[in-house]
Amino acid sequence: MSTTAIPKTKEIQRIIYSPLIIHNNLETLSIHRIVRHDDVTKIDFIHYASRIYDQGGWVQIHKQTFIRPLGTELELTMLQAINVPVAPVKHYYRNKFDYLAYTLIFPALSKDVKAIDIIEMELPGSNWFNFYGVSLEKITSERLIINN
Repeated sequence: MSTTAIPKTKEIQRIIYSPLIIHNNLETLSIHRIVRHDDVTKIDFIHYASRIYDQGGWVQIHKQTFIRPLGTELELTMLQAINVPVAPVKHYYRNKFDYLAYTLIFPALSKDVKAIDIIEMELPGSNWFNFYGVSLEKITSERLIINN
């Protein structure tokens, strides 16, 4: 008698590519995709060097960066930054045409959350990486991943 192994864990990923954003304060930063796992939320960004500076300037992320479900005061602080330095360390660009792709990992969002704010720092008149009203409903790919 043959038996089929039943997977021990199942994880549903919801992937949102180029989400609709109500407002962001920088033209040099874009959200490539948001991946919602059962245990974490991963957000992939692309940051472009500044054309103002011949060498492109620099980039970093503040350690207290958080996501906030739209319309709430809940702050889910960043767990990990991948491929981007955490302040005070900086990534210096080679030239003004350079870019950096990086990922920020946050705690998982409740399944009923439809939009979030992504906040590096909320201070008036600053150049922090802030996105407001980022949609989690524009899903262009949904797949089931089974881990054995």
